[in-house]
Amino acid sequence: MIFVVAGPTGVGKSALALRLAEAARGEIVNFDSIQLYRGFDIGSAKPAAEVRARVPHHLFDVLEASEEFNAAEYARVARPLIDEIRRRGKLPILVGGTFFYLRALLSGLPDMPARDENIRSRIRKIASRPRGQQRLHRWLSRVDPQSGRSIAPADRHRVERALEVWLVSGRPISAWERPTAETAEEVPATKVGVSLERQALVKQLDARVDKMYRDGLIDETRRLLDRYPASARPFTAIGYREAAAVIGGELTVQDAIAETRRRTRAYAKRQMTWLRAERNMHWLDATDPEAVYAAALQFIEEES
Repeated sequence: MIFVVAGPTGVGKSALALRLAEAARGEIVNFDSIQLYRGFDIGSAKPAAEVRARVPHHLFDVLEASEEFNAAEYARVARPLIDEIRRRGKLPILVGGTFFYLRALLSGLPDMPARDENIRSRIRKIASRPRGQQRLHRWLSRVDPQSGRSIAPADRHRVERALEVWLVSGRPISAWERPTAETAEEVPATKVGVSLERQALVKQLDARVDKMYRDGLIDETRRLLDRYPASARPFTAIGYREAAAVIGGELTVQDAIAETRRRTRAYAKRQMTWLRAERNMHWLDATDPEAVYAAALQFIEEES
């Protein structure tokens, strides 16, 4: 059995997963794309070391910020790890917020071309020139109009990957079949979705953002920028982009907090839109954490 705890950011997924793991001999497997990276702790709301010591936690702090990683690579790493946990008689409890990683794990991805470092290097040389990113996006829009419409010009990594796939294979990335909510799952899982009424969630999200800045998000980002290039993928994440802008003199702290709040709310809304389309999702109201825990534990006991 595999158990999934899903829901929008800030709803309490990690705390619920921890309690379930302690009660049901479980081990936690992360599917948050930023928590994979070492050092990106405060802005990703990564569980603290003392929390991770209570039960085994997997796929946290496994990448350097300079390393590229995608959903297909996540699935290739996570599947054998989950099999190993199950062989040891433990329950894999998956928790995170990067739902395309989860879908790649459960449903699989098409066998698209692997990363080509020579082509990627050529693409990045173009990106580094004045207005280079805009040029790349216009190029993508010409060769793959569908991807040009769906990928934002500022989403450097997805633009680069789409161009790389087209250059390597001669096929636009939009032509490759990607799993949807209707795709049959290759890996069966019991999925619990934790939700909260919108106004209550927004209040929690705003408080969470404020706490991140109080806890030292800007100082953490400054230390990370000393180690990694500002172009590294995790610096595009919510909170880190704004903190980097403060360090670069582009935003005041208050403006950064306001922008982080705005992006966090929008992200939570997109997450809920994604999850509502998922099949076989058991929804639980997070208003009462004890009731959510009891209901989730009952699902585990019934499926065991």
